[in-house]
Amino acid sequence: NANLEKCNLLGANLEGAKLENVKWGKHYKVINELEAEEAYKSGNIKFANEKYREAEEVYRAIKISMQSQTLGDETGEFFIREMISKRKQFKKFSAARIGSKIIELTTGYGERLNNILFTVIGIIIACMLLYGIQGVSYGDTTIGFFSNDYDLLTTLGQLFYFSVVVYSTVGFGEMIPIGALGKTIMIFEGITGGLVLAILIIALYKKTMDR
Repeated sequence: NANLEKCNLLGANLEGAKLENVKWGKHYKVINELEAEEAYKSGNIKFANEKYREAEEVYRAIKISMQSQTLGDETGEFFIREMISKRKQFKKFSAARIGSKIIELTTGYGERLNNILFTVIGIIIACMLLYGIQGVSYGDTTIGFFSNDYDLLTTLGQLFYFSVVVYSTVGFGEMIPIGALGKTIMIFEGITGGLVLAILIIALYKKTMDR
C-alpha cells in the first residue's frame, strides 16, 4: 500500500518486497521516464536517453519482482513501459523504433488482449475488402465487388468467410484468389494470421496462469 509515485527506484533492491496495491502514478510511469519526457521536449536528447535507460532498468527490476509474486496484470504494464523506454532510445525514424511502435499498437507487446483482438478483426476485414477488388473464384462464379454473380450482402459474407479461412490457415480450398493482388494478400494474411494467433494464445495462457 505504499505511495511510490515520482519515487526514484534506480538501484533499489526489490527482492522480497511486497508490491501489491502500490500507487505508481499515472500510466505506471516512474520519475525517470517523466524526466526523460521533459528533457526530450526541451531538445536535450542525450539527457533524455540517459533517463530512458534508467527508466528501463527500473521497470525491469519491478517486473522481475512482480513476476515472483504472480502479479500478472501489473507485471504486464511494467513490461510494456520497459519496452517503451527501450524504444524511445532509438533514433526517431529508425526501423527499430517504427517496428516497436507497430508492435505496441497491434499487440501491446503481447500483453494487451484488446489490442490483439482488434488487430485480428482489423486484418480480417481489411483483407476481405482487398479480396473484393479482383474477386475470388468460387466454382464457375466470381465473388467480388465488380462481379454480378452475387448481391452485395452475399459477396461481403462470402469474402469475410474466405478471409477468416485464410487468416486461420485452415485453407479448405473451395475458393481461390484471382490475380496477383489477391494472391499477395493471401500470402500476407496467412503469415500474419499465424503470428498474431500465436501471440493471442500466449497472452491468453499468461492471463489464465496468473489467476
